[in-house]
Amino acid sequence: MTKIGIVGVGAVGSTFLYACLNRNFEANYILIDAFQPYSEAQAKDLNDAACAMASNGSVFCSGSYNDLKDAKIVVITASVKPKNDKLEDRMELLNDNAKLIKEIAENIKKSGFQGITIIASNPVDLMACIYKQVTKFDANKVISSGTILETARMKKFLSSKLNVKASSINGFVIGEHGSRCIVPYEKIRVGFSSLNDFLENKLIEKNYLNQLLEDVKNEAFVIISNKGITNFGIGESLAEITSAIIYDTQAVYSLGVELTNDYKAKGIYFGLPVILGRNGYKHLPKIELNRIQQKEFDNYSLEIKETAIRMLKDLKIDYQF
Repeated sequence: MTKIGIVGVGAVGSTFLYACLNRNFEANYILIDAFQPYSEAQAKDLNDAACAMASNGSVFCSGSYNDLKDAKIVVITASVKPKNDKLEDRMELLNDNAKLIKEIAENIKKSGFQGITIIASNPVDLMACIYKQVTKFDANKVISSGTILETARMKKFLSSKLNVKASSINGFVIGEHGSRCIVPYEKIRVGFSSLNDFLENKLIEKNYLNQLLEDVKNEAFVIISNKGITNFGIGESLAEITSAIIYDTQAVYSLGVELTNDYKAKGIYFGLPVILGRNGYKHLPKIELNRIQQKEFDNYSLEIKETAIRMLKDLKIDYQF
């Protein structure tokens, strides 16, 4: 049976596991958490859920990093808590989470793990960069959740505005998982129509598209301000990524991936649509953006790269971009 490891089994990690269970992913799940009694309790509860289902042979066990040697996938959701319990910017978590991810990366590397890593700890792209530089794993096997959640939120808002099913909207949010995300309107399609077609036919207004970007950026903090955390959207998104790997779907998702020589910030992790399957991700041809969005993409990614270099130096991690 496929083995899947999860590091951090709080709200996000447990939601991911429950989403996998309800998708009927039969696997041996290894739960690792800084608080072992908590991971043991989560495993017991999830085993109860599996045994309440008509047919699911999944097994949940509290374990250690040594158990990850033969895992196919490891998902990392571990994170420090925001100092004021209400996160206002994902970058607030940078310094403490960077130290945590370095430690996790060293332990996973030491275990002999050779599979694919999915990182959801914020700020996700910087954490993926640190993890990759510590482990020296192949870049295509280190993935951050990137802008998959921003893409879902973009589709949510457009679905409501246009009265069309979200799955009928084709397009992606790119860039940073956060305030520096970009919605490339010209690339988004509903059926055979672009958003520009909707503009020209006065079915939407330019002001709406400007507000759409702000709504996508701010939605996480609207949720956090009222319930303290976002867990269902990201939990389901992580299950979707896992599904694509397990079933080798070769489907396209907007994920945090290492930028190639085609981009000015080569080596940094940033959100792009890529093809995902059992061996990790594969790049699509470079996206052609309009002049303004290309400048934003380049400037934002170079800012992230500067921050990554500073963090890697502070943590005394040998790096190569």
